[in-house]
Amino acid sequence: MTVVCIALGGAASADAQTVKNEGVAAPALSTQAENNADEPPAANQSNVSHIGNVIPEPPESARQGPLASLGQKLNDWGFTPSLNLTQMYLGNPSAGQQTGNHEILTFVAVGGDFDLQKIAGFPGATIHFQQVFAPFTTNVTWGNQVGDTLGGKPGPFVPQKAHLAVFTWEQKAFGDRLDFEVGKSSPDNYFALPVCNQGFGCTSALLYDSAGMNPPIYPNWSARVRYSLTPAWSFQVGVWRSNAQYPWTNGWEWTDKTPDSNAWLANVVYHTTYQTDPYPKSYELMFYYNTGKQTDPYTLGTHKGTSGIYFGGRQVIYRPDGGKSTIDDPTAVALFATATGSFDSHNSDGLSMTGTAGVTLEAPLRSRPHDSVSLSVNWATVTPHDHAYLEQANLAAGGSGYAVGRTEYGLRLDANVELTRSIVLSPYVMRTWKMNTWLNPAYAGTPRNGVVFGVLATVFIDKMLGLTDH
Repeated sequence: MTVVCIALGGAASADAQTVKNEGVAAPALSTQAENNADEPPAANQSNVSHIGNVIPEPPESARQGPLASLGQKLNDWGFTPSLNLTQMYLGNPSAGQQTGNHEILTFVAVGGDFDLQKIAGFPGATIHFQQVFAPFTTNVTWGNQVGDTLGGKPGPFVPQKAHLAVFTWEQKAFGDRLDFEVGKSSPDNYFALPVCNQGFGCTSALLYDSAGMNPPIYPNWSARVRYSLTPAWSFQVGVWRSNAQYPWTNGWEWTDKTPDSNAWLANVVYHTTYQTDPYPKSYELMFYYNTGKQTDPYTLGTHKGTSGIYFGGRQVIYRPDGGKSTIDDPTAVALFATATGSFDSHNSDGLSMTGTAGVTLEAPLRSRPHDSVSLSVNWATVTPHDHAYLEQANLAAGGSGYAVGRTEYGLRLDANVELTRSIVLSPYVMRTWKMNTWLNPAYAGTPRNGVVFGVLATVFIDKMLGLTDH
């Protein structure tokens, strides 16, 4: 497992979180950058945003590049290096609470996999390591400026410049049917894997906030086990410590200063590829339970633990070539959908359900087999009590009344374009309707429905240099 694409994290305003945890007492809201840019929050960040695995790993190809011979020697010895860069630009020209803003971020991921069977003679054992750096950031509070569930949620908040992303021991056995891993990692490397065209396009805020699945650059102690019943069917269980202090952590902490919770996850997966299925499909059903203390945002009543369910599915439904087995990357049309629901209507997160449904066109031009374009509908519904809380927060901030329903909608168009064998460009644009103030509750006005967009460029430096053939 070489993690070639990073997931990013963001946080809600500290004042907004205080209002949500302690009642509607603050008349106005200040941004995190203004008040608490250098200080960790005292309570769990229930409105933390992130971006998931944005681009799938390119397929294997002939090793090329100035360091190809070195890369082959390292691989023969047992080490596969990983070196990648992601450049992000996000903007909100007309949507949300504060329009006309943008965010720029640069991320560099450095690491690799150590094959212990080659290095030390331990069959089926691999050590995975990855460190992520964020050397250049501009306007990391962009998500708060948009302030809603769909448009602003992808805005990463990254106060630390370096993060341990992965440091685990993975052990396989019984012909790789049994897969066990322990160490520091993030659960969304293994659970709720993206089925949409761009991973962050179908990410659920419920999973990262309510379930406690801290984003990949914010790992925590974990253990998981997966067993493959057949090449297509598998089931998996895992437990992660869910760190209430992220994104102010760097991943190297042995213990945490504030109490953590445990995130328990279990899934069953059916997955096929073009190598075995002319119309491949991927389905995942997952249940989660987090042991953390929950605070109803409206009544401030508390209880322990929260749980919910996730479903994600993707199915190729049409191929112009009729399903020829000799083509590994055909032109194809695929449908996808996700739905995440909370069993707890009084959870601290305040979300009841999130989902997305869309269609992806793979390889629209046969001369460009790795390009794709997708159109999807996205939605997010807050709980009745969280909606009542948002109404009170609006009045407390000096507003004239909160005239937004419980469900927000977005229509999203995105694409992945392979500029070279080592550079992938991923633009997206989304039009929103019924935008809420979930990410920034203490806002006196009504957020504007409008357009948010982003452009991500991922450079696989390791492949460009010939250090890897992936």
